[in-house]
Amino acid sequence: MKKRNLTLLVSLLIVVLLLVGCAAADQEEAAVEEPVVEEEVSDEATLLFSGSFAEDVTYTESELRAMETMDVEDVDNDGEATTRTGVSLNTLLDEAGVSDEAVTLVFITNDGSETEVDLAEVRACAECIIAFRNNGGFRMTLPGFPNSAQVRGVIEIRAQ
Repeated sequence: MKKRNLTLLVSLLIVVLLLVGCAAADQEEAAVEEPVVEEEVSDEATLLFSGSFAEDVTYTESELRAMETMDVEDVDNDGEATTRTGVSLNTLLDEAGVSDEAVTLVFITNDGSETEVDLAEVRACAECIIAFRNNGGFRMTLPGFPNSAQVRGVIEIRAQ
């Protein structure tokens, strides 16, 4: 009888240990967090209109490419004529709601440089565009303006 009780006690102890082990494993699995899924980051270029506008407006390259575009002939740094495609700068200034009090536009590039142009001169330029670059992003194409205004890598246009 003692042997039977001992066998029963050992069997009961084994079952208890197995149950405790399974419960601990379940708790460890529950403690493992789900992997965090990060939002996909877009490499698409954007262009911010800031400063003296009704509100700051940001356009993606896709949004600008979906707008009405125009081709403008421009002279590159080597003196060769080049046709560039882009969106009318004046159309975008109107859409973003540039203030009547603004007198200057500042073109800010992805390397942090800034170039200022007179807003009244831009408003008189029907062929001034924000042109698309072959490798993505934007450049200012302002026929008749100095070469210093023809900046590449534009990421922001600030009205002041």
